[in-house]
Amino acid sequence: MRPRRQHVKMTAITNVSALVVQMQETLEEIHTTLASFDPGFHDRKLDDLEKRRYDAIQALSAAFSSETELLHRKRKAEREIIAEQRRKEDEEREKKRLEEDQELADRDHEEDVARDGKLREETEKVELETDSLMHQVEEEARVAVAQGREKLQALQEKRRVSTHAPRRRRPHADHKLNRSSTAASRKNSR
Repeated sequence: MRPRRQHVKMTAITNVSALVVQMQETLEEIHTTLASFDPGFHDRKLDDLEKRRYDAIQALSAAFSSETELLHRKRKAEREIIAEQRRKEDEEREKKRLEEDQELADRDHEEDVARDGKLREETEKVELETDSLMHQVEEEARVAVAQGREKLQALQEKRRVSTHAPRRRRPHADHKLNRSSTAASRKNSR
């Protein structure tokens, strides 16, 4: 029968342990309940909550300020990168514009040089053609003048011969003849 006693003894120990734990919990509840009647307890609890709230707000503000500063630096860096890209793009555009302007100026200069050359060539051609025609006209005029002189001399010779030959004279015809010979003389003297 001995084994039964051990079992009873164990059960009693277990019951005593459970009673001790239960008793401690009850004492703690009593203590908490009594402490809740103390006005200082609530004040300390409120102070503790206010301090936690203040610390939490301070931590949030510090984190927000830190994030804001970090975000500000990040945005500033992005803007600087964009500004640098824009500056480079502006420089490239300006460089391209200058190159285009230079190309246009070179093209215009080449066109002007070509046009000036063409004008000189055409002017020389016109001058040569005109000089040639002028020489030709001068030669024709010289020949015409020479032929005219020869013809006039021949006519004068003819007139001299005919004035020395006996002929019937008409008074009206002599007058015309004298005027013609005077006109011919004037032309020869020129």
